[in-house]
Amino acid sequence: MSINLFFVLVLGLLMGMYGYFSPTAQGEKNNTEVPKIHLFSFSLYEISHRGVDHILEGKEGKKFDDRYEITQANFSDNTKTQFQTIRSDTALYRDDVLVVEGNVHYRRADGLEFRSQEGKYDAKQSRISTEGSFVITQNANRVDGRRLNYDTERKTVSANAVQGIYQLD
Repeated sequence: MSINLFFVLVLGLLMGMYGYFSPTAQGEKNNTEVPKIHLFSFSLYEISHRGVDHILEGKEGKKFDDRYEITQANFSDNTKTQFQTIRSDTALYRDDVLVVEGNVHYRRADGLEFRSQEGKYDAKQSRISTEGSFVITQNANRVDGRRLNYDTERKTVSANAVQGIYQLD
C-alpha cells in the first residue's frame, strides 16, 4: 500500500468521523409555562377559622405560581354579609381578583343577578365590573346597560346606556 493511499484513507476516516460526530441543529425548545397542578372536574375550598370562605369549582383547572386558570368556573364568596357566586366559561384568578369571560352570571343571596359576556370581580374591594353589555335583575326589576361598575359593600352602581324596568312597591 502506498503512503498516498494510506493518507487518503486516514483523511476519509477523519471526514467520516467529523460528519458522524458533528453536532446537529436541534429545534428550538418551546418555552410555554407548565402548570404546577392540573385538575379536572374539581372543587377547591378555602377554609379559615370562620368556616368556608371561598369555593372554586371547574371543569379544568391549572395552578401556576401566581394564578389559577379555570374552564367552566364557579366561584363562591362567603366572606361578605351576603353569599355570592360567579359562573363563567373561563376564569383567571390572581391576587383576589377574578377575571371571567363567556356566559358570566353573578348571583347574590338576596336575589340580585347580573349577566354579561365578560367581567371582573375584586374580592378585596368588593367591586364587580364589566366593559360590555349587561343585564341586572332582581325580582320583577330589570336593568340593561354597558360598562357596569358595582360596589357590593357600598351598594353603589354606575353604568352607561342604561335602560330599565323598575317595579315600585
